[in-house]
Amino acid sequence: MKKILFFLASVLLFASCENFYIDQNLGGSEYNPTDVRTIDYTLTDADYKSIVSNKSNIAIAEATLVADSLGVVDSTEYNAFFQIANDLAFNKIAVADVYVPAFLGAKFPQLSKGSLFNITYKTCEGAPAYLSTFAATTKYTLSTDDYDAIWGEGKTGTYYLTPATIMQLTSVLPAEAEEGAILAVVYDYKDTEPSFGGGNGNDEPKGFFDGTIESRGFYTTSEAIAAVDAGMIVKDDSIKVGGIISRWFRKSSAFDKYHSVSFFVMDPVTGQEHEFEFYNCYSLDKDSFATFEYTDEMNAICFDVNGREFHLGDTVVGAGKYTIYNGTHELNTNCYLTEWRPVSATPTAAPKKAAAAANGKKTALYQYSNGKWTAYKNEAATVVAIPEDVYSAVGFTYLLDKNKDVMTTFLSQEFPYAQAGKAFTVVYVATKEGAYNAIEFIYDGAAFVENLGMSQTTTTFSLSDVWGSTIYYKQYIMGEGQGKLTIQDVKLTEPLTYVWYYSAAYGMCASAFKDNASYESESWLVTPQIDLSRAKTPQFSFDQAFNKAPNFTEECTVLVSTNYAGDVTTCDWTPLEWNLNEDGTLNVPGGTSWVFQPSGYFDMSEYVGEKIHIAFRYTTANGVSGTWEIRNLLLSEPEN
Repeated sequence: MKKILFFLASVLLFASCENFYIDQNLGGSEYNPTDVRTIDYTLTDADYKSIVSNKSNIAIAEATLVADSLGVVDSTEYNAFFQIANDLAFNKIAVADVYVPAFLGAKFPQLSKGSLFNITYKTCEGAPAYLSTFAATTKYTLSTDDYDAIWGEGKTGTYYLTPATIMQLTSVLPAEAEEGAILAVVYDYKDTEPSFGGGNGNDEPKGFFDGTIESRGFYTTSEAIAAVDAGMIVKDDSIKVGGIISRWFRKSSAFDKYHSVSFFVMDPVTGQEHEFEFYNCYSLDKDSFATFEYTDEMNAICFDVNGREFHLGDTVVGAGKYTIYNGTHELNTNCYLTEWRPVSATPTAAPKKAAAAANGKKTALYQYSNGKWTAYKNEAATVVAIPEDVYSAVGFTYLLDKNKDVMTTFLSQEFPYAQAGKAFTVVYVATKEGAYNAIEFIYDGAAFVENLGMSQTTTTFSLSDVWGSTIYYKQYIMGEGQGKLTIQDVKLTEPLTYVWYYSAAYGMCASAFKDNASYESESWLVTPQIDLSRAKTPQFSFDQAFNKAPNFTEECTVLVSTNYAGDVTTCDWTPLEWNLNEDGTLNVPGGTSWVFQPSGYFDMSEYVGEKIHIAFRYTTANGVSGTWEIRNLLLSEPEN
């Protein structure tokens, strides 16, 4: 009995101590712990796998397995859900809005109502749409008759193309075809010209670099540098130098002024990196260059006034005065090309490879457009076809998806100077029947990686009774700073140096008042991109104040754009109409108080399905300017 009484006394003592602690430290008997957070979070690879293994998500996916009237079950969404773990990304069918809430509930069960998570995640959009056009590609192999037609009378029996004949390839392709048709043209190629014999020898075509310096009339880069070292060539000597275009020097300012370009050439015989700069060089016969499509040193194309296309790997001879500048040998002072032979009809990859390994079977892509065949071009990517020699090397007549290593190895060999971020598309025979397919790869700086169309999106998920993605954009500004809001000044009148600025006390502020005077101005404050692709009835609101001017609506405007790309002056903007009060007046600040007031809700339903930017435009004329203050920006679904 004593033991029982002691136990009861202990329980009562413990309970009273616990109640004393709660009363004194945690708010008394009303204690209800909360954990409300606003967190920026990026999904990890492990998170995508957790999303797929989540039991609630599996149940959601299984619920999509509904049979139609014939008993056929559509498993498209079900399979798309499990694909998330393979791609480590959502996709067009299995979307984040559906499967992230259960993940958040499981991973952060301690969070309380009112918590916000800005979730950044990847979506696999799928392969680029243009790749499907290559499915209709047909193969065309040059016949002996084709070679004979290209070489012409007296030179028949030469069953390969050379730098001198490659440009004639299109002459033997079918005379008519459907608009947009694509041919994979297979041909044999050698980088030296044949000798046909006969005659007095003067009509025998020679390659660019056959014979001696004296007989061909110009130096290779190695020969020129050796001659400089021997004192045979000195500064300001007029000489000719031939080589292979290895890289563009830069987008020279001289192009805009003189329509000339600068590039390096390397030794075409030895393949040595004896580079020679052709500085501010003109095209053949001193023609100027009409356009210069420059991305970087390894990605540029020059077009002269006569339509010639100059690419890396092209063989050229240049004439000009020799000089050496900062250790670089170069032709200078109005140098120009005297001879030119393109390496192929299509821009090729690395000049080293073009010079050293140009022989063998080639496959080039041509497209029929406006009644003629031209080398296939695509602004999205550099497009190449797998040559016949590759199929022979791996022992197959066609490649499968699992043979992507063959494709990436080919790209590595073909493009040793690939630039990070550049796209390369491989067109290949995909079936034993000869059907074609295409895959786009992106060079990431270390390897060629298949382009699955990955995009990155940030969606705000809020916790009410359950997690949901009803908030599309939220920025308090107060205590956060400018954040991802972008300022663009369109007009600043001296002495103004800015209009929009962040105030820790008031939010984002705009004013054109300085030194006791008002000045003409126009300045924009633009939100980051807001994705409304899955919105239903979105609405936008913010708080604002305006003082020191009576003409608020003349100075302050809120606008929306669906095509903003970084410059407010080069896109389309639609103003939002100000909300009305019950008495029919505009719900805007009167311009006589610093008191913040809510803007009311702007209906954004017309932008459902769009990706938008919202801008706050502030404009003033000389002599009058108010101060506009904004904060608490919110674009979301209405609260239930």
